Amino acid sequence: MVVIDATACTLVTGGTGVVGQAVVRRLLAAGRRVCLTYGANSTVVEKLVAEAPGLVAVRADLRSLDIGSLLDKVVDRAGPVEALVHAAALVDHTPVASLEAEHFAEVLTVNVTAAFALARGLAKRGALRDVVLLSSIAASIADLGSVAYTTSKGATDALTRALALHLAPVRVNAVAPGIIRSHRTDGDPLFSGPSARIPDAALVAPGEVADVVFYLLDGAPDALSGQVLGVDGGVSLRRL
Repeated sequence: MVVIDATACTLVTGGTGVVGQAVVRRLLAAGRRVCLTYGANSTVVEKLVAEAPGLVAVRADLRSLDIGSLLDKVVDRAGPVEALVHAAALVDHTPVASLEAEHFAEVLTVNVTAAFALARGLAKRGALRDVVLLSSIAASIADLGSVAYTTSKGATDALTRALALHLAPVRVNAVAPGIIRSHRTDGDPLFSGPSARIPDAALVAPGEVADVVFYLLDGAPDALSGQVLGVDGGVSLRRL
C-alpha cells in the first residue's frame, strides 16, 4: 500500500535482529519513516541510527506486555503508526523434556501475544493500515524448531487470519521464511557438507524476507489480506 501520510511511520519490532535489520534498511531505502523497538542490542541501534539519522529507536521488553506505554512512546517520538511489522521473536530450541511451562509461555508472549496486543492497540488509535507478522517454516515442519517456537509460529499463522477478519479494512498478512542464512548457519553440519539434513534451498537471505515484507506494505493489492506467504524456496512443500 502506498504511503499517504508523510508524518506516519512504520513500527518494526525486533529491529536489531537479523531479519529486523534487513526490514528496517529496506523500508528506509524506500523513504519510509521507521521506528524500531529493541531489547538490549544498543550497539546495532547505534549503527543503524548512524546510517539513517531520522530513524527512531525505542527500547522495549515485550515480555511485560506493557503495550500502551510502548505505543505512547512510539507515537510521541515518531508520529502515528500506519504499519506494523512484528519481527521480534524468542527463538528457542529447548528439548521438550527440559522445557518448563513458564518458558513455553514466555516464548508465546513475545512471538504471539505481543503481536496481538500491538495490532489491537494500534488499530484502536486509528492510523493503522497494514500489519505484517513474521511466521516461519517451522509452523508447517515441526522438527525445525522446538515445541515452544513451532507452536508460536503455528499460532502466528492463525492470528494472521483472525486479525485480518476482525481488524478489516486493516490488511494483515504474514511472511514465513525458511531458515535465515546467517553466521549461525555458516559451517553448521546441519546445513552443509555430506551429512546435511536441511538443503541449501531452505536457507533464506534476510534481504529476501525484507523484500516480501516491503511488497506487502507497498506493492500488494488491497484484496491481499489474511495470507501467509512462504519464502523458503519451496522446501515447505515437501518433507525434509
